[in-house]
Amino acid sequence: MDEKRITEIQKSVIDALGKERLKRAIDILGEEIESLQDWELRTRYNELQTAYRYMLDYLRMGMPDPDRERLHGELIGKCYVINDQIAIARLTEHSTKVYCQMRRKYKGLSGIDGIYARLKENHANTEVAQSLPAEECRSLNATLAKEHEQLLPQFFGTIWSSNCWSKGDAEKVHGIISSNEISLNDRAVAVSAVTLSALKCMEPHKVTTLCNIATSEESLLATRAIVGLIMVLFMYERRIKHYPAIANALAVIRENTTVMHRIQTIQIQLLRCRETQKIDRKMREEIIPAMMKNPNLRNSKLSMDILKEIEDDEDKNPEWRKWIEEDEIKGKIEEMSRWQVEGADVYMSTFSQLKSFPFFGEMSNWLRPFDTSVPCVADILPKEISGNKSILGAICASQFFCNSDKYSFCLTFERVPKEQRDAMMAQMTEAGPDAQAIETATEIPAEKKAEVESNQYIQDLYRFFKVSNFRGEFTDPFTLSLNLLQSETLTPLIDSNEAMLRMFRYLVEKEYYDEAFKAGRLFEKSGEGDAQFFQEMGFCAQKECDYDTAIDYYTKADIIKPDTLWTLRHIAQCYRLQGESEKALSYYLMAEELAPENISLLMQTGESHAALKQYDEAFARFYKVEYLKPDSRRAMRAIAWCSFITGKDSQARGYYQRLMELPHPAFEDYLNAAHVEWVTHNNAKAIELYEKAKGICGNADKVAEHILNDKEVMFERGVSETELQLLIDIIA
Repeated sequence: MDEKRITEIQKSVIDALGKERLKRAIDILGEEIESLQDWELRTRYNELQTAYRYMLDYLRMGMPDPDRERLHGELIGKCYVINDQIAIARLTEHSTKVYCQMRRKYKGLSGIDGIYARLKENHANTEVAQSLPAEECRSLNATLAKEHEQLLPQFFGTIWSSNCWSKGDAEKVHGIISSNEISLNDRAVAVSAVTLSALKCMEPHKVTTLCNIATSEESLLATRAIVGLIMVLFMYERRIKHYPAIANALAVIRENTTVMHRIQTIQIQLLRCRETQKIDRKMREEIIPAMMKNPNLRNSKLSMDILKEIEDDEDKNPEWRKWIEEDEIKGKIEEMSRWQVEGADVYMSTFSQLKSFPFFGEMSNWLRPFDTSVPCVADILPKEISGNKSILGAICASQFFCNSDKYSFCLTFERVPKEQRDAMMAQMTEAGPDAQAIETATEIPAEKKAEVESNQYIQDLYRFFKVSNFRGEFTDPFTLSLNLLQSETLTPLIDSNEAMLRMFRYLVEKEYYDEAFKAGRLFEKSGEGDAQFFQEMGFCAQKECDYDTAIDYYTKADIIKPDTLWTLRHIAQCYRLQGESEKALSYYLMAEELAPENISLLMQTGESHAALKQYDEAFARFYKVEYLKPDSRRAMRAIAWCSFITGKDSQARGYYQRLMELPHPAFEDYLNAAHVEWVTHNNAKAIELYEKAKGICGNADKVAEHILNDKEVMFERGVSETELQLLIDIIA
């Protein structure tokens, strides 16, 4: 049987179980298990089948069974596990994938005790070596390091390729990870192996093991377990409810305030991964090319006093966050620095190209904490790096680089010719102010250690699932939403109103408005919403074009904090977008009292007057804008159009002429100028302008569409319907 057919059968069972069609799933599994020579698996299937038959018999006889629903759910859960095991058993026989090769090589957890014993011995000998004379210490360390490099992939592979765990297996793996008889870094790699094993073949004992490790006093282990746990829970969200053991383990976690705080921090970090592709694109297309063109950035004096005019009046309230005004290169560097401070992944584009070293041919090395004693690093870098006495050392200790990228950096450094490398090291180790500044920047406060570790680990995982040669072995968890509030099962892991509000505001900031609104509805139940919260909820609804709901929330914000310019303008916008010009105007007028010289607000108020055919009031505002900002094209266009509508053709012609003389006149400028000429019977001039409009859009149909959109105005100005159709034929 080929891999495709095996996968199809596995999926058919998953589909049946998803619809809770248990009998169909059991029948398919029965057919498949007959051809397997796995007596343990067959025994478990027979027990499942017998329990299901008894449950049906009890139901046929009308006998009371208070455990029926619980048993039904547990049987579905067992079917999922057996289904995965059958598929893996078949694939192990035939597939060339790394996972199946590992399964054939290590045969589950049977060899874990022996590998663990050798790792313990290696770790103990490494500690002993420190007391030996320098030469003997170096020699023994080299031998032990070489041995360790062989043991670690075996340790990782044995755990990763293990299939279904027993309770004893789970206790054994947890005991190994909790032990201090092997290095902390090795135990961290083991946590990653458990995560990847659960992602490949989920079953309750692996998940509960991650839950148990999540409470570890070692933050490196706990944060890795939490990240893995969230990914596994999302990957198998539909299955989780069928495993009471997982529900119980999660309930225990919810009682641990430290774990819950870390979950909330990691949740934001996982959501931040969505921004990595955007940042990666901006780095490659904008920031890095700009920096390459300006090699002397450090000495340049770049102005920061050019303000960016924001004409989009659906902008976020500036009181919600600090706007960063960008000015050419300095602005881009400021933005990059801000991303770094937020914990964003700014180096994906750079280091994703540096993963072809043999070091990354071992899966475990992708998820390995950075360690200067690893042979491929120790052979390259000077001893001073361990003391962080150089810029190079500071980079290796930096919180801004993930573990994987630090290895890439060191391996890339090795390729530099020795003479150049020595010269670089000499420069890097000079005690200058820059070196001191970088070293200071890499110091991580104790209270932030767990946050930095989890963020670096998530970035390691992101590279693993996106660019490693092993990515084809897995379904990429980063393609999932990873938003706990989108899952009824997982929402309780965001247990505090503070955490929920933090998530809500992050989603608003990153413009995930639908998700933000749903998160806000959950927070709203707490009754702790303030004016800003209701503004943000209205903003989310407005962005999703639900204007009635937006108005409701904006009104709540206005009641709590009345006479707020931003709120009044956005209520007006929503009414305007609904075509309720009178209501829109009433709110624009209230807003105008608060900011009588706000250019954008004057324009919107004037446009609302014009929509109600109150042209004198409209002109008054447009002229005021022209006075305050003489080069405002928006004001010129509004004056020109209202002049055309009201028959002030000479004035309209003058304004359109000014617009067409400016750089890059718009399609509509030529089109509307042509309207003026046509209604005043300057047909030749009008056709010339219509042709220019067509030249800009390159499409006669678009010109015709716009002419027809303006037909009511044209009719009022004396153009007949026949004349309009003939005009369209002329410019076709």
